[in-house]
Amino acid sequence: MEKLKKAYYLLFYKLYRAFISLSEDSWADWKAGLVIQTLQYFILFVIALQIEIISKDNIIPDFDPKIWEIPLAIVLAVFNYYVFLHKKRWKKYSTEFSLYSKKKNKIINTIVFFIVFGIVALLIFTFYQYSQIDWIKKKI
Repeated sequence: MEKLKKAYYLLFYKLYRAFISLSEDSWADWKAGLVIQTLQYFILFVIALQIEIISKDNIIPDFDPKIWEIPLAIVLAVFNYYVFLHKKRWKKYSTEFSLYSKKKNKIINTIVFFIVFGIVALLIFTFYQYSQIDWIKKKI
């Protein structure tokens, strides 16, 4: 569990450093948290859509999406705020991460890029799969 927690903080740290390198403002930690929250939301959405694809039945409610999307976004925001921004918990690991060698940093940056790219690509692929379902045949 500790390794998973450390990897989670490492992902946050790398996103934070990317935002710092783009513009040195005081919002870099919030931006990194927002990116992680968006990735979490994408993962949950992919899981729900994959279940719908496999079962060929709707599990995501058809009614007003604000009823389930807003509470989900709030829960993720509170979780991420508590994990990363509350009392700056992520900074406990930042000194360790900043001491990594140049080679290790390049490897980690590549892994982080592929994680982010992979999640977005998986979401796009899931939308494609979802569009291939013949919902009319299913209902008959």
